[in-house]
Amino acid sequence: MYSIHEQDSAVVYRDRVEDVEISVDRDICLGLAGFEEPPAVACPDAYRKAFEAPLGTPRLKDLARGKKRVAVIVSDSTRGVPTAKSMPFILEELSEAGIPRSAVTVVIAIGVHRPATEEEIRTIVGEENLEGLTVINHNPYDKRLLVSLGTTSFGTPVEVSKAVYDADLRISVGKVEPHEFAGFSGGRKSVLPGIASERTIEINHRPEMLMSPDARPGELRKNPIHLDMAEAAGMLGIHFTVNVVLNQQGQTIGVFTGGLKEAHEAAVAFMRSFCQITLTSPPDIVVTTPGRPLNINFYQSVKPLIALAPIMATGSVLVLYCSCRDGLGSDDMLIPYEGAKDIDDVIRRLNESYKIQMDHALLLGKILLKGVRIVVATESVDASVLRRMFLDTARTPQQALETAIRMVPNPKPSVLFFPQAQRALSVLDQASAQ
Repeated sequence: MYSIHEQDSAVVYRDRVEDVEISVDRDICLGLAGFEEPPAVACPDAYRKAFEAPLGTPRLKDLARGKKRVAVIVSDSTRGVPTAKSMPFILEELSEAGIPRSAVTVVIAIGVHRPATEEEIRTIVGEENLEGLTVINHNPYDKRLLVSLGTTSFGTPVEVSKAVYDADLRISVGKVEPHEFAGFSGGRKSVLPGIASERTIEINHRPEMLMSPDARPGELRKNPIHLDMAEAAGMLGIHFTVNVVLNQQGQTIGVFTGGLKEAHEAAVAFMRSFCQITLTSPPDIVVTTPGRPLNINFYQSVKPLIALAPIMATGSVLVLYCSCRDGLGSDDMLIPYEGAKDIDDVIRRLNESYKIQMDHALLLGKILLKGVRIVVATESVDASVLRRMFLDTARTPQQALETAIRMVPNPKPSVLFFPQAQRALSVLDQASAQ
């Protein structure tokens, strides 16, 4: 997918996902960042074994006996979860418990994203698995389709899908990887934000929570957003979960089933065992891209920037290129920037008037406040829109890198290529360089 090779006095970086090639002088190239991943597991055997030996719960078929209504929460297309690989085993275990497909409702956990299309639903669930199932998109806006469960200790009112609440067996399917402010994805995120109301998500994602130094990739123990999500999920109750870990190619490298907490913790521990990247000094320039499926829009594509913020120094530059076929992806993301004088003005506006999909606007603001510049190359978002967000722009990834080189004060700036940086836990350990 991603590679570099030397060509005369240059290093050429190649991205086969976006069909991008970038050249840089060999003398200033730090190389290609990445980590060695465990091998892909054999499918479907690995899924079967995981269902046969769940963590912290009986087998799904034993949990399902005597149940009348089943809800299966699955992720939307922005998450790239191979739900279709898990569905045959979920349906098999339910069938062995005597539960017909007509009693099963699959709920697409869109949070406040757009609803999944019919084509996306066929891909998510698997066309071969759809027969007899009811599949619905979660609706976070219609109060008639929601139920209130109370308030968390963090002050978040918990309102969730009535279709899921009314089920007497609740199953979730998700993917675990580092998350820009919740520590790791998966597990409890199927509930909040997955099937929560707009109000619930907005209050969980509020500036006070997002600005916490503990709301960052890899942090769970003291992370207020994660703890709030976990509390909300506990109020609803998920009886069985499937969490997978994928490699860079989207292949399954780990399958964990069982209790919501137990399966998630096991997946997180597995991910931690190989995903940390430690640098001894901050690079002057990092070139990144989100890869699929996050390159669907700009709102999702900024995630590698947020992941890289801890290793960037004041005056450094992040270069982002992305296809963004759905454009910006969030009108709300742009609102706090309209007419703003500077980033401080943007942050002030966000604290005074906040909406849910302004979360990434706030996180971008945190990066810019640090004195890190961002250069974006995408054909699908108008450059004037990006400039309103205090981002620099370029027509191509090559031009974006050349722009970044001119920006930094170092006459020989160090350049690191780091695609899909959101999949790693990036750490700066300058002490080890002494």
